[in-house]
Amino acid sequence: MISGCLTEVCRMPLAAVDVLNGTVPHKIFPQPLFDLFGQKTYFTSHILMLLLSAGLMLAIFPYMARKLQSDPVPTGARNFLEAMLVFLKKETFDPMLGKWSDVFTPYLWTAFFFILFANLFGMLPVDEVVEIINRTFGIHIPQFWGGATGDLTVTATLAVCTFLTVHVTGIGEFIRNARRPAHARHGVAHGQGHEHHGSHAAADDSAPKRALPVAIVLGVGKYLAHLVPPGVPIFLWPLMFILELMGTFVKPLALCMRLFAVMMSGPLVVAVLVSIVFALGGILVRGIAGVPVILFGTAFEALHLLEAFLQAYIFTLLSAAYIAEAVATEH
Repeated sequence: MISGCLTEVCRMPLAAVDVLNGTVPHKIFPQPLFDLFGQKTYFTSHILMLLLSAGLMLAIFPYMARKLQSDPVPTGARNFLEAMLVFLKKETFDPMLGKWSDVFTPYLWTAFFFILFANLFGMLPVDEVVEIINRTFGIHIPQFWGGATGDLTVTATLAVCTFLTVHVTGIGEFIRNARRPAHARHGVAHGQGHEHHGSHAAADDSAPKRALPVAIVLGVGKYLAHLVPPGVPIFLWPLMFILELMGTFVKPLALCMRLFAVMMSGPLVVAVLVSIVFALGGILVRGIAGVPVILFGTAFEALHLLEAFLQAYIFTLLSAAYIAEAVATEH
């Protein structure tokens, strides 16, 4: 059976060996789920991968939380996952977000593991194995697997989630501060460490607040103004404001394109290597050329496995940095 599979693989034409199939969404059901702005939306292999990633998270992390109550000492895979959680919280989120760390850690944890699981699912060669089985036994199992993070629409959606988290939270914080009168904000900022801090806090709680519409206008205005770093000369301020405003949209675009490009690069490099082998004539020549290709491809896949973890971390790290910048109201 194994020799038959190998023979069938060697006979495949170059067009049949499409290792980029995993980055292209395949329709699992022929009927569309719904119409959105005139475009039919289908249940694709990438949606399946995202659901599997979310389902795996729902299966693992609630179990870890329950297990922590009865057995606080982690072992095995739980020890590995908890070490990652603690590292992200203590070494990344706490230093960057400060008092906001506990607020945004759940979102950042979720983003990290969701991207990581989607990356790892995309590296499994399920479609390639299915193709070999189909050609060997003459059956037709439809393609249902793929790398969701190699799809630009998926990475764009993840970047939009971070974009909304950053700016909705930032604007909300500025509006909350704008609702408090100036003397109340001054008391909170300068009354700490003094004996009369308690009286300041009591006065702040009872102080009248600005009307919500006024606070919204002031908060949004101050949030837009805080995009420009302090100390910029007044004649450069309009230019800096335009550049910084453009930067708010460039940042999520960078998140989107970085994750997409890196996760697409793995199948792309493998496709180039495989094309070299099948471009040669004769089974003997292909076999000789295939040895270094397999060795280099294996080393590259090991590097790509590291990239799966690294890109999830970079996406989360930059998201935390953008959030920290958005909620910083000091200046």
